[in-house]
Amino acid sequence: MSNTATATQTTQPKSNDDKRPPQVISDPKDVAQLVLMQIDNVNAKKDELTIAVKGLADTAKQLVRVYAQQQEHISKLTQRVEALEKTQAV
Repeated sequence: MSNTATATQTTQPKSNDDKRPPQVISDPKDVAQLVLMQIDNVNAKKDELTIAVKGLADTAKQLVRVYAQQQEHISKLTQRVEALEKTQAV
């Protein structure tokens, strides 16, 4: 294995006019820096995703709780209506 590390930075062109080839990095320090930057970017996106998923889970829990309360109210109202219908039928 060679002592010289080579990595290709794969960035998408910002516009259709910018069609330069990817930049080739041959200095091991630059390669390490690029890898660390990419790891930091991935970790930041993972953190954002974790926050979003937790927020969604909290919202889902609230919706389930409210739904259960609504079902309980509907059940009580149904029982009251049935009781009123029985008293009026007599």
